[in-house]
Amino acid sequence: MRNEPMLRRGSPPAPPTDGWLGTRELPGYRAGHVIAKLNDLPEVDPHHLYFDLLLLDARGYTEDNYSGPCVAVARHDPLEARSRFVRVVAELARHVRDDARGLSVLGRAVAFVRECGVAIDRLIPAAQLLDEACSERTVSDSLYHLLELSLGEAQASREMGRVVGDLARNSEFGEFHLGDTDVPTAQAFDDWVRAINEGGLAAQVAYIVHTVGKTRARQYLREVIPLEMVPKPDIFGA
Repeated sequence: MRNEPMLRRGSPPAPPTDGWLGTRELPGYRAGHVIAKLNDLPEVDPHHLYFDLLLLDARGYTEDNYSGPCVAVARHDPLEARSRFVRVVAELARHVRDDARGLSVLGRAVAFVRECGVAIDRLIPAAQLLDEACSERTVSDSLYHLLELSLGEAQASREMGRVVGDLARNSEFGEFHLGDTDVPTAQAFDDWVRAINEGGLAAQVAYIVHTVGKTRARQYLREVIPLEMVPKPDIFGA
């Protein structure tokens, strides 16, 4: 029986609200249904600021929260460093709403950045911790969003067209077979790869994540496309 190509998926919907909250001294940032913000609670930690991560429901009310002292943000850190921290963490957690477990999947990743900060060498392992905990769908949406922000959807889809073709050849189609034989004709191969690429960037990313696995997909894309595949501050101007 012939297996169909990866199911076509539309682009992830635009977030309901993105933007800054709080004050310049104690900033917060909303990314979709997630809010990351800093508070000043010297009675809890006299040397560091306090961090809150909120997950909002469809009406904008708090559905879940994660809080604790933020060792990565000292009270004497410059204001721009505070803003950079909350925006990057909010973007890192942006797509977690698609996971049924809510913020519980973020525990290890957010604890890591709360302790170590959001420099690039900290964000990469934090994102890996998140990928391990989240669903395949959430990982796909996160990688789609980063590619779109970094390259624009059209250019990212062109880059991914090459990646999809190369992976299909090297993986021997993973779980997918064309026709009754495991060795498809050249035309069948081209048609199958074209079907994925015509599905657009979301379908291409979904194929990559499904084929190499959610825990390897981010690293794989870092190797084949010259991007870090994490929400770096310079993507947002943060």
